[in-house]
Amino acid sequence: MNVYCLADLPRILERFGNRGYRATQLEAGIIGGKLYLSAYAQRLGATGLTFYDDDVTAFFSPHAAGKSVIFLIALGRSAKQNAQRG
Repeated sequence: MNVYCLADLPRILERFGNRGYRATQLEAGIIGGKLYLSAYAQRLGATGLTFYDDDVTAFFSPHAAGKSVIFLIALGRSAKQNAQRG
């Protein structure tokens, strides 16, 4: 499972300047940390990624229109875990 954190960066930057970008990154990181802890408590794996990809915004539009991907958290079992279960 992938969880994408998206934000309306132009609006945030207009209102808060560079500080808004840092706050947005912090909020995404806190959400990611909570998802990590939840995944590990269920014996799942988790990893976080930062990247830039307009295709993600297009995929989730119209809801995501005008937003930017801030953080992605991938959750689940590894191929090794799946093989052991199976």
